[in-house]
Amino acid sequence: MSENQNGDITRTKGYFIYLMIILMLVNMLDSITTVTQSLILSSIAAEFLGNYSENEQNAIMALGGSITTLGFYFIFIAQYLSDKIGRKKILALTAFGMGFMSILVMLSTNYVQYVIFTMFLCFFFSSDIFVIYAQEESKKEKRAVNYSIIQFAGLGASIFAIIMRFIFITDTSSNWRILFIIPSIMGIALSIIILLTLKETEKYEIMKKDPSKTEKSSFREDVKALFQIENRKPFIAILLITFIFGVATLWKALGEKFLSDAGTLNQSQISIILMMTVPAVLCAYAANGFLAEKIGRKPLLYLWTSVLPIGTIILVLGINDPHNAFAFAMIGIALTQVGFWGLFTLSRLVTIELLPTDKRGTGTGIRALLFAVGTTIGLLIGAVFILFLGLGISFLIFSLLMYINIPLIYIYLKETKGVDLNEIK
Repeated sequence: MSENQNGDITRTKGYFIYLMIILMLVNMLDSITTVTQSLILSSIAAEFLGNYSENEQNAIMALGGSITTLGFYFIFIAQYLSDKIGRKKILALTAFGMGFMSILVMLSTNYVQYVIFTMFLCFFFSSDIFVIYAQEESKKEKRAVNYSIIQFAGLGASIFAIIMRFIFITDTSSNWRILFIIPSIMGIALSIIILLTLKETEKYEIMKKDPSKTEKSSFREDVKALFQIENRKPFIAILLITFIFGVATLWKALGEKFLSDAGTLNQSQISIILMMTVPAVLCAYAANGFLAEKIGRKPLLYLWTSVLPIGTIILVLGINDPHNAFAFAMIGIALTQVGFWGLFTLSRLVTIELLPTDKRGTGTGIRALLFAVGTTIGLLIGAVFILFLGLGISFLIFSLLMYINIPLIYIYLKETKGVDLNEIK
């Protein structure tokens, strides 16, 4: 199953299937912890911020969200360490961290505690070591497909989280803490299974056998070397695209709160809207998994970049229609989600396909860091916009920034379909 031509490292088909199952479970855990935070914003506001006005609540939550994104900054450390001590150990650590932090989030008694614990949870669920694992163990013609299979599993977990919201968060009661019970158990169990049963990735083992790749270097030298690779221009471009993407996603941090504040939807309708976006996201994953190998990565990057702002416009303009708010919200949220996850997952894949093995963890970590910095800046600036303009207008202004990325993709990004990861220098 490997691309190694020397025959010194082998992986059986049975092991690869087992590995895919474990990576699917890790992504399911990642998806549950990620999605759950976005499903409970109105419940958090009602429990911890009930004494503030609507705009004040939203501004405070934007500031809290900006603090939470600081957890994303540590992703770079995790992915940098994956280049130094291996993918396996960091994968196990992140699974344990998601489980343990889910327990602490459940125990939160005020908004400050909730923000601190979700900040650390963000560190673990956004490290995405499972993505590197899957790419380094897949054949080059199967990377996008295998990646999408893992993403489908995560999508199934998202459906589960939304069903849990439908059951435990209603117009009359809110038991949001129950939503974190499953990930707390999964995370701790998976960390043990990973340590005891998984092997290090094939390409990482090959890299460690190359003396030129194992020479000790400082953190500064490692980062500097990233910008001396053959693909440095497209790599810098994907970093800038990712940063702008992060700034533009203000809607994602407060989308559920926006739906609840509108007054035209009840909690059951909101849960249905969130549930019905899943088929849309499924389409994005399917497109990335199959069309990306047929027509290439760049055409899909154009598509997802364009779709996201269109969805935001439909959502904001249609949410106040007393007769059609439900339909407009469903369409708008579906398009924003499909655009977001289509671009987010494909940009990760493109980043991996631009980087050599010994710099792959560090480089993807920098990409994640730039997305986090953009998200933080977007939320900090957005808090001021929200306080004076409200959520809707703020969502529109920030989402339109996405169109800046289209010329960047056209001019600077290269097509990475079919590249051999072992040959990247």
